[in-house]
Amino acid sequence: MTAAEMLAARVKAPEQMRCQALMDAEGAILDICHRDKIIPGLAPLQAALAAVYVHRMEAAGEEGRKEGEVDVDYAYSKEIPADLQQRLIAYRKLKQAGVANAAKKSG
Repeated sequence: MTAAEMLAARVKAPEQMRCQALMDAEGAILDICHRDKIIPGLAPLQAALAAVYVHRMEAAGEEGRKEGEVDVDYAYSKEIPADLQQRLIAYRKLKQAGVANAAKKSG
């Protein structure tokens, strides 16, 4: 199952919004993990992060909401949620390893 299919199963949003969220999530994941492309193990995390981004877009900048006795706080409105951040770190490549290997090949 692709990240787009996983996201479509999670959220009911317009396709254009889902595509934008997937692209944004891909960029953030590639930056965090120091990678050039999304590997298969990262697809579920991309869909999960894209779902967060879709919900942010739908909230249109709201920080929180209170209706009667119900109080909703969008705690991770500006950052990647901590649980996703921890899962992404497992896929992180070290930058120094690439530099060290390049030095070995050129020498």
